[in-house]
Amino acid sequence: MTGSSALMAVGHILMCYTLFFSFHANKALGYGATVVESYKSHAPPSCSGTTTGLRVVHKYGPCSPSGLKKTSAVASQILVQDKLRVRAMNSRLHNSRTIGLEGEGTTDTYLQNDLPGAGNFLVKVGFGTPLKYFNLALDTGSYVTWVQCEPCTESPCPQQQNASLYDPSFSSTYSNAPCWPSCNYTQKYLDESMSGGVFVRDTVSIGQDFQIPEFIFLCAEPDKETGDFGEADGILGLGLASSGDKFPTFSLVTQTANLFGGVFCHCLPSSGNSGYVYFGEEAREQCPFSGTYTRLLRNRASDDSYYFVNLIAITLGQKKVEVPWGIFSSSGTIIDSGTVITHLPSSVYSELSQEFDRLMSEFPPANPSDDGVLKACYNLVDQDNLAIPEMVLHFENLDVTLDQTAVTWKGNNDMSQVCFAFAAKENEGDVTIIGNHQQQKLNMLFNIPDQRLEIGPGKC
Repeated sequence: MTGSSALMAVGHILMCYTLFFSFHANKALGYGATVVESYKSHAPPSCSGTTTGLRVVHKYGPCSPSGLKKTSAVASQILVQDKLRVRAMNSRLHNSRTIGLEGEGTTDTYLQNDLPGAGNFLVKVGFGTPLKYFNLALDTGSYVTWVQCEPCTESPCPQQQNASLYDPSFSSTYSNAPCWPSCNYTQKYLDESMSGGVFVRDTVSIGQDFQIPEFIFLCAEPDKETGDFGEADGILGLGLASSGDKFPTFSLVTQTANLFGGVFCHCLPSSGNSGYVYFGEEAREQCPFSGTYTRLLRNRASDDSYYFVNLIAITLGQKKVEVPWGIFSSSGTIIDSGTVITHLPSSVYSELSQEFDRLMSEFPPANPSDDGVLKACYNLVDQDNLAIPEMVLHFENLDVTLDQTAVTWKGNNDMSQVCFAFAAKENEGDVTIIGNHQQQKLNMLFNIPDQRLEIGPGKC
């Protein structure tokens, strides 16, 4: 290979992650129920929400840069992608790298990070000089930030072929990462394809107020056979890097420690609004302390990089169910923005879904989700002013009331399949995970130095 060091860096790129991509009229369904407005409105959706901070949009809402809509096929695809991500996370926690869907007969390896899953929430981040903006999936379960890149193996580089890709040769502030020449990063996927990339260094713009010079991120090229990364151009990784990761100092949390102090807050919107991410002192100001918090726990068993908390119980209406500690007794429950559906111990899910069924018994049942993840489903077409029972997550030292949109999942683009938006873990040894659907419209402030998570009502 010939050319400058920039060309040599890009020449090593193979590819990286493949992005696999809301009850009888006015009747209360249970104690603590909240009456919600009718779902029957056919008015065209509009995009609303905050205009400050790093804006978060739902990939299938009116704020989406791609204009995608959540059809029944899309909803099914989201759940399939979510199942694969959950399996990958548990595989990593068990130090096992073999997972796959039933009947596929595949053996798959997951290195450093997990599958990006559905990538439902997008943020716009700028790279290079002059800045070029890309839509990245927001992920607190990944520590690596990466973006799709334009490969260049010739000297001189030809004119840029794809305007949607980051091209390091067009940036005056690009340079090799400090790991050079050993900056390669590889991954194997479910379809046996290989992915990879190389870490590089350039200016990155996050939100309206922060330009970070010499930020290290992964430069990745789509595989020519498997295609692109879906609607996202990469991932903004807000997770922690563990001591077992190959490039632990390359996490955003570590690289911005002096600037943000290991503090950030996000509010994940419903599909019709936009949300936000704030960092550092701005996060403290925009996500004010509600007076209580729960501890962030470290997974001593596997020394991994997820955000763990102690989930004690869950209340649905009048039914309160205790959450037992599982095999990861030193770590608790994962809070993850990349997983969609909350996965619970089977005993907890069984009690809660039975209560949901009892509360919904006057409505006609609907088929479970196509993938079988969501089982308690009902047909609520033509039902106005439905009352959704209040649901509360009880953490150590902190009770969090979920938004009404977080309790149910619409499998179709109407009310013909409304499901209880929780799932049972596939294996009892799997970890409990709180997904992004249950985090909607909540301020989630991560204070990493003080090892605490503050959760309160958001403004998204």
